[in-house]
Amino acid sequence: MTNILIFIKQLCRRYTSAEIGVLLKGLFLSTSLLATILFQTSVSAMEIQFSSQQQLSSAKISNDTVMGGISSSEIENDAAQDQPIFSGNVSLANNGGFASMEYRINTPIPASNSVKLTVMGDGKRYQLRFKTPKLSFGEAYVASFTTIAGQQTQHIFTPNDFKPQFRGRSVNAPDLSFADIDRVGLLIADKQAGEFSLMLDSMTFID
Repeated sequence: MTNILIFIKQLCRRYTSAEIGVLLKGLFLSTSLLATILFQTSVSAMEIQFSSQQQLSSAKISNDTVMGGISSSEIENDAAQDQPIFSGNVSLANNGGFASMEYRINTPIPASNSVKLTVMGDGKRYQLRFKTPKLSFGEAYVASFTTIAGQQTQHIFTPNDFKPQFRGRSVNAPDLSFADIDRVGLLIADKQAGEFSLMLDSMTFID
């Protein structure tokens, strides 16, 4: 505070009040601009739109039919929202009970501290699943989230929120780094029988 008062006194000796006003205004704008630039530089993000054919490959469906179950699912694009919808019916018959889909990511993901998933769901619980070349076939890094029926929700995860699994069982695997991810998928299980619907908006990786 003392240094500021000395600075103002020096200005008063050298400049008129009008000139001082112009100088202070310029100083304030410069400081604000510098702060904005520093903030934008320190916070960066990369967004992947699930509707983007450039960022993601065509989705692959994988249901419990591979193990004798009869659950069904599909990916259809919502014409009004221009966003894909992962929907279907989960059946517990024949020891089944899951439906899933997966995209291959065509764009490199930068080193990031968190990822924000934006979806519109049906009140059911889903898994966000990431895969990397470091995993064995069928393994995935898994984090769960619960939707709100008819509302768009955002779910934020850090690498520590994801646990390596294979068919619901924990496995040993390297710690997850978002920069290694080359596939992303969604899965519904946990004995949630019946119809489901999940509209996929975006994933944002935040440094």
